Amino acid sequence: MSNVFALVPARGGSKGILQKNIVAVGDHPLLAYTIKAAQDSGVIDVTYVSSDDDQILSVAHYYGAERLKRDPHLARDETPIDPVVAEFIHRLKLTGKDIIILLLPTSPLRTATHIREALAEFHDFPTCHSLISVREINNQLMKAYVGGGEFLQPLAGAHSSYLRRQDLPSLYMPNNAITIFKVDDFLREEKIPRTHEIPYLMSEHDSLDVDTPADLLLAKQRLAHLVESK
Repeated sequence: MSNVFALVPARGGSKGILQKNIVAVGDHPLLAYTIKAAQDSGVIDVTYVSSDDDQILSVAHYYGAERLKRDPHLARDETPIDPVVAEFIHRLKLTGKDIIILLLPTSPLRTATHIREALAEFHDFPTCHSLISVREINNQLMKAYVGGGEFLQPLAGAHSSYLRRQDLPSLYMPNNAITIFKVDDFLREEKIPRTHEIPYLMSEHDSLDVDTPADLLLAKQRLAHLVESK
């Protein structure tokens, strides 16, 4: 029988916003919104926060998440997410059929409903290797040209720059809110699988990814509005 684990990677260092993952957003630290969404989803067996920072781990414990003290070598600015996931899998000795839902703490508008719907969609496509949350972007970008050579090259192939907007395919951008995959698919190459991906569509509003002080202000405004509207 497989288990579903939420993994929330939240390292201590942050250049744009000091201690970004636990900065106050309304009445709670940023990290708390992701923990609460995972807990309220009702589809996750255990929620873990992986961090090198003791203060972040204390906040995670206060809000009811399990803690995994991350190797400091996996908490550098340039560290990709794959070895962080690998450490989590091997430290907890997860089995091949277990499912990991990767939830970045910088997506405070991702809700329990989003997580439930995304996991249901993942289960509905047994041939997929992973699910990623996305937002729709303007498909007019398909008309763009690539420069750098002697002549311009159509980005999406010959004649794409002259197609009508309604004849162009839809475009989607990852929003970093939800990634779902099975442990055995990860372990094939010790990487989050990037083939046979399916999308979970989220709105532009809910796709907010806090990276700058301006994003943080917007998150505070949107969360305050949600509280007022209840």
